[in-house]
Amino acid sequence: MEYLVILRPLLYYLLYPFFFILKWIAAILLALGAPLVHLGCFVLHGCLWPLRLLAKFETLYIFLGVALLIGIATGTTLHYTSSFLTALMKLESRPQEPPRGRPMAAYRVGRTEELQQETLERPPSRIAASPRLVDTTSARDFAKLLEREKRSGRKSLLTSTILEEEDSSDGGS
Repeated sequence: MEYLVILRPLLYYLLYPFFFILKWIAAILLALGAPLVHLGCFVLHGCLWPLRLLAKFETLYIFLGVALLIGIATGTTLHYTSSFLTALMKLESRPQEPPRGRPMAAYRVGRTEELQQETLERPPSRIAASPRLVDTTSARDFAKLLEREKRSGRKSLLTSTILEEEDSSDGGS
């Protein structure tokens, strides 16, 4: 053990210049790296911000989590209880029978065909046979009607403008 007492100061003085140089290199590197360390702390602080925000609502999360578990347990219990009671009382629902008769689309098609047949079988009325009234289903027929009225010199409702009346019931003003 005596050799340790002698060896310790000897190694200290032999390695002192090496540790002295390392100490100065570390001080210079720390001084140069301080902005990077500061920037790293700032980035880490920014990355952890959402977690700190979530930590503020910790009690709300606990409350909602417990409410969720209670809701799931209650819903499951009610489901199995009601299905058991339904089977016990033999209250199973039966599928509804489809409505009798023909579907609505077939009824509409048939009704349209009936109306067309009635229109074709009915004799033309005196108003429809009048030369003054013309079927104006197309723009060409309407244009012909306007030309005929211009030639005859008479004005009809087709060429006159219908003006809207103002509402006079708003308090006499």
